[in-house]
Amino acid sequence: MNNKAAVYTGRFAPSPSGDLHFGSLLAALVSYCEARSNQGLWRLRIEDVDSTRTVIGADERIFKTLQAFALHWDGDVIYQTSEQQQEHYQQALQKLQELNLTYQCRCTRKQLAGHDTYPGHCRLLPGNHSAPHSIRVIVDDTDICFDDGFQGPQKQNPAKQCGDFNIKRKDGLFSYQLAVVVDDANSGITHVVRGIDILESTARQIFLQQKLGLPTPQYAHFPIITNQHGRKLSKQNHATAVNREDPVTVTRLALQLLNQSLPDKKPMTQQQLIQWAVDHWQPDRFKGMKQIVYGATP
Repeated sequence: MNNKAAVYTGRFAPSPSGDLHFGSLLAALVSYCEARSNQGLWRLRIEDVDSTRTVIGADERIFKTLQAFALHWDGDVIYQTSEQQQEHYQQALQKLQELNLTYQCRCTRKQLAGHDTYPGHCRLLPGNHSAPHSIRVIVDDTDICFDDGFQGPQKQNPAKQCGDFNIKRKDGLFSYQLAVVVDDANSGITHVVRGIDILESTARQIFLQQKLGLPTPQYAHFPIITNQHGRKLSKQNHATAVNREDPVTVTRLALQLLNQSLPDKKPMTQQQLIQWAVDHWQPDRFKGMKQIVYGATP
């Protein structure tokens, strides 16, 4: 697949572990404006591969929030826990096994405490299907270089970053790294626009794409929203749900923080404001930025 020849296809992929907060709304807004300003498609995927973190009803509330902010997606919503997606992950796992790139890992968290990268304890041990185990993929000690659309040239080495990493957990769930690679390929994603907090995962995903013979999208990592103490606005940090009652005010604030031009104060619907944002989209205004400090969550 030649990404340059393909229709720009982006995506927004929230986890259903809670409602959208201001930081995740900004992620949706950036990826949406990037896609629409390039006359592209914008897909929606619910990343529920870690089903243990799913909050019942969170997906429907995410849909309502996106609709309230006039962020309308193309096509059907993809769920990672669907039978079809799980079959795709299993096929990818089998291909890596056939390439002799995987092994069983029986290490406990206690055994791995204090290690920044996986030390390879289980690489040479014989398999034992009766014992609880995860499955790791063997990484190459090779630099992976890519040009990030917002952060510029990058060089990462998975062997030095993390070592052999899990692609299937001990509880039988597939890992995020494998799932997202398979999902992006199957959905024809040409451009992945996401927060800089996920930048370090990129080389692992490119590594899997290369081994599985899948296309590599263009990656672009935008600055994350943090509080005055440098902590990312996230569900783990108890960020509150974004206010759906006044989307225009919240959207104007998000655009302001991204250094985007704003329309004058005349009355404007949310749909009109989103169209303004797309028509006047200037990502160069936040390129190279790592974080945007905001003191309070709207």
